Amino acid sequence: MADEAATIQDKYAGRFASELESNRSEQENLRGRLQQLQAEEEVLLRLQSALAAASVGPDSAASGAADAAVTEPQDLTHAPEEAAVPQPRHQETSSPAAPAKKAAAKRTAPARKAAKETAAKKTTAKASADRSAAKKAAEPSLGDLLKQILDKPPGEPRTAAEVTSELEKAYPERARNSTIVRNTLERLVAKSAVERTKQKSTVLYASHAPAAADSATAGSTPVVGDEDEEALAQA
Repeated sequence: MADEAATIQDKYAGRFASELESNRSEQENLRGRLQQLQAEEEVLLRLQSALAAASVGPDSAASGAADAAVTEPQDLTHAPEEAAVPQPRHQETSSPAAPAKKAAAKRTAPARKAAKETAAKKTTAKASADRSAAKKAAEPSLGDLLKQILDKPPGEPRTAAEVTSELEKAYPERARNSTIVRNTLERLVAKSAVERTKQKSTVLYASHAPAAADSATAGSTPVVGDEDEEALAQA
């Protein structure tokens, strides 16, 4: 009875550790997303400032041209009648605006260039992030890798340390410490994807054996139910 209670405690301890790991992983993902949004906010603020600076030059030039157009006819009222012809008046009112427009274009050129460079960098960063996310989504999960290891050959029990060692050999880029591997195995046990047995103080994990072996050992596999919950409470 004590061994059964200890087995149930180990199972729930693994499940709680797995859920704690998932919670912390979700917190890390949210912090990363918050940092990304803050970076995008800074880029948008710089673009907004550059756009405001670009709009100041043309408005000032237009204002200067409008003032020249308003004040110059008043000066022409004192000129001789033959000088007040339409074409010379248009030429005189338009000439002050041309240098102002050129100066405004020179002032706003750096701002427009900076805005284009910032937009290009943002587009490149987003494309890189999308490629990384797509690559990560295409990779198998840690649980799938552990299941593949236990399937070679199926039914052969292994300890968490042995599975960790085989993971490092077969997939060195996905290597994890034994605690993470054990928690992931417990999660697979909870999903009935992997079998869990205990020999004295050693916990073993194995993939489901073939149908014949399953039928032969079906009566020896413990099932967590109301009695197990009661034993855990008494322990």
